[in-house]
Amino acid sequence: MAYKDHLPTLIILTQREHQRLKNQSKRLSTYALSEQDLKTYRAYWIKNLGFVDFLSPLLQAMDDLLDRLTQGQPTEEAYEEVIFQVGVYQKGTWGFIRHFYGSLSPYVDRWLKVLPSYKEAFTRRYEAHGKLSVAEQGALIRELIEPIPNKDDPYRLRQSPEGRAILDELGILEEARDRETDPTDKASTGQVVDF
Repeated sequence: MAYKDHLPTLIILTQREHQRLKNQSKRLSTYALSEQDLKTYRAYWIKNLGFVDFLSPLLQAMDDLLDRLTQGQPTEEAYEEVIFQVGVYQKGTWGFIRHFYGSLSPYVDRWLKVLPSYKEAFTRRYEAHGKLSVAEQGALIRELIEPIPNKDDPYRLRQSPEGRAILDELGILEEARDRETDPTDKASTGQVVDF
């Protein structure tokens, strides 16, 4: 399966994404972010996180926190729910990768660091002229996982109002509808989709 050739790249990008989320969780655990900070995180997640199918619960938790903040009732529990959903997103993405790609073991050492030969290949291919931006990294994750045949949609993102709202914010709602209704579309036959 050709998509398994992308596993080292996907591991590297996912580890980077998770490190950024870990840093954001630390800030969230101060329970003192402004409404603008929270809105910035929400917009950042929609624009830059690579595993779109796992976004819905995270965004719902953030929306609840924002609602409580605008009502003057932000609670530690609401912050904790966002932090919890960050962890659920991270765990879900690793589960997704293992389910569709198999074991990470051939590509990582015992500390889960990608082996040097794969890191060097990644750098040569994607970052020879400079590090990828966060947006480029998220887009690359989306590009790599989109062609997986019969990919499960764990939250039925395209079938729920919240999911459609996320896809609309991403600017890919119409593209998703087109793929669902047009079986001859290249994206539905395993071609890479550019976001």
